Amino acid sequence: MNRHSAAGLRILVLLLLGCGINCAAQTQINAPSTGCLPATATQLHNDATGLGHGLMAAPRNAIRPQNLKWELPIAAATGILIAEVDGPVNSHNRSISRQNTASTWSNVGLGMEFGTAGLMWLDGCARHHDSLRENGWTALEAAGAAAGINEVFKFAANRQYPIAGTGSGEFWDGGKSFPSGHSAASWAFASVLAHRYPHKRWVKWGAYGFATAVSLSRLASKKHFPSDVLVGSTIGYVTGTYLAGR
Repeated sequence: MNRHSAAGLRILVLLLLGCGINCAAQTQINAPSTGCLPATATQLHNDATGLGHGLMAAPRNAIRPQNLKWELPIAAATGILIAEVDGPVNSHNRSISRQNTASTWSNVGLGMEFGTAGLMWLDGCARHHDSLRENGWTALEAAGAAAGINEVFKFAANRQYPIAGTGSGEFWDGGKSFPSGHSAASWAFASVLAHRYPHKRWVKWGAYGFATAVSLSRLASKKHFPSDVLVGSTIGYVTGTYLAGR
């Protein structure tokens, strides 16, 4: 890793640590709960049930006017990226060193997000910070749920990875490029933090900035196309927003 890459990684580390510190500072000490594990188990059951209901209602909700306002632009942007942008972007990225560095960044970044959520949960359990515990666990749930939903899309699209074939990203031709799982999980994590701490701008924009860095790293690492990242990020954002609002 060169000097600029190392400096960038240190900035990302400080950014995420700052998010965690601000989350902890925002949370007040509550009265001791009945127990961390029972409370988390109850939350998991309730959130899983709610997510199941949300997925069942998704086809009906998708055609509602308030949802079409953002769904149609995302669909149009995805189509334009697939037709005009994915191929040229992929063909311009030929540096193996840059690809390897970006791949490392994206994996480390996603791991740090999971780690931050886990530490929030553990700290909340240890000090009876119910809100911190719940928010940390919700971030983990959202990232896991978004990754799971993303896999369904991957299976349906069956798109070639950027390094496969001619590099054009053919659909239904063997692969799991579409959408980006890293983007989905990362944006789910960021969305939960942003919605649970709306008045903490450092947390909100820090989390979104970190998710953006992880997502763009998937392009530089030649793991995904721009359209993969856009759709994966959308899946993550919507999943995180839904669970954060419960």
